[in-house]
This record gives sequence, structure tokens and C-alpha cells, in this order.
Amino acid sequence: MSEIGLLKVSTQGQVTLRRAVRKALGDPRHLEARIENGALVLRPAIAATLDEAVLLFGKQGITRDVLVEALRAVKARGGHRSG
Repeated sequence: MSEIGLLKVSTQGQVTLRRAVRKALGDPRHLEARIENGALVLRPAIAATLDEAVLLFGKQGITRDVLVEALRAVKARGGHRSG
């Protein structure tokens, strides 16, 4: 999807994504947001919490300890963005 659209920002700072946009992103529960060269970039986040990640990746045999260590490695590299 490469549509250009205008989104309204509410007085509370909320933005509503159109159904077509959400569908194109796979109807994510959470989005990762960052600023790149003055532009807001949103992308689906795989999981927002460690518990969600454990549920998602545990099915593949990835343990909580492995996920915690992976998060530590990402944070150490400066790859953790919160915001």
C-alpha cells in the first residue's frame, strides 16, 4: 500500500489509523514508533511485553531466559527505542 493520506491528531495527541492501513499492517495490537529524518515511522511491534513475547515465541521453543538475554543485547547495542 502506498497511499498518501491526511490523519487528524486529536487534542490528546491521538491518531486514528484507517481500517485499510491497519489491515495492510496485519491488524497489529501494538506499533513501534520512531522519528527518522523528521518523519514519523510506524511499524508493527511483534510483542509489547515480555509476557506477550513468551506466549508468541514459546511455541517455537524459545524460553523466557533467552528472550530476556536477547532484550539485554539489543539495549546494550542502543537498539531499544521507547517512547
